[in-house]
Amino acid sequence: MAKLLPTELVGSYALPSWLHIAIERIEHQADLGETDINETLDDSVSLAVLDQERAGLDVITDGEMRRRDFIQNFYGLMTGLKEIAPARRFGAAGYDQNPRYEVNGEVTAPNGLGILPEVEYLKRITSKPIKVCVPGPMTLALPLIVKGGVSSKESLIEAMVAIVNAEMKALVEAGVDNLQIDEPRYATSQKDAQRLVQLFNATREGVSARVGLHLCFGNFKGRSRDRRDYAALFPALLEARCDQFNLEFANREFAQIELLSHFRSGQQIGIGVIDIKSYFVETPDEVAASIRTALEHTDAENLVIIPDCGFNHCPRHIAFSKMQAMVKGAAMVRQDLG
Repeated sequence: MAKLLPTELVGSYALPSWLHIAIERIEHQADLGETDINETLDDSVSLAVLDQERAGLDVITDGEMRRRDFIQNFYGLMTGLKEIAPARRFGAAGYDQNPRYEVNGEVTAPNGLGILPEVEYLKRITSKPIKVCVPGPMTLALPLIVKGGVSSKESLIEAMVAIVNAEMKALVEAGVDNLQIDEPRYATSQKDAQRLVQLFNATREGVSARVGLHLCFGNFKGRSRDRRDYAALFPALLEARCDQFNLEFANREFAQIELLSHFRSGQQIGIGVIDIKSYFVETPDEVAASIRTALEHTDAENLVIIPDCGFNHCPRHIAFSKMQAMVKGAAMVRQDLG
């Protein structure tokens, strides 16, 4: 029998301070050797896994410790892209400070997105169930500037669908049975919801594994990107061939929690009960109360307990305390339910 109210991360974990220092050296001084870099990244993944296991999470990720700001490192593995300077370098942290890319040729990933080696290392260091996150095609495509190589942004999205679908099939071939497609741009784009569902279904086509969908509102340096409203995605979202929908609620004081009642039996929902954009550390009692609020709108068998989003932009000591509270709060409700 599956565990009631299982706990897991959305994907990323908080970076330790020494990894920030190493990234600075790698990106701006380029004075580290290949072994230095690999050892640093391996150690950071091991630390992320250790923290998750110590906190008591049921499903483990590698913390996305090897990834640069969620998606940036994937562009370096693609053809047809030219990096250009960020639109803004100074001032308050924002999305316009990220590197930008122009599309000037056919966009492919001839050697994949590099996720398979991440998984091979993760499987060596934990015996617990794992989840593997992949970037969604819309989230990969929308920041890119189309100059050539493709006829339109829609054609670019289709190219990304093929890249992500191939990556997931390779991961399944390697033994991965739990995947998550990260698409924060679903909630922040103006695309028709039916079209978004078509994109998701095409992306998971032929992927013989459990596939979840992460829908948030952005989290660059703890900042959302757009209006935080899921309503426009319903009821079309319910037609996605998705095994688990991961939604952000804690940061929004559980606004729109009533949408849970629209999901069908068998469609699991990861409910965000931890506000990763705040330094405030929730207590187990507060987490338990949030779970009970969700249970007013769906059955316990449908729920997975998660933070709102990834912990990448949260200090590690805060993230670890929040994880502990999340696990303890879930345990309290699980005990109540027998």
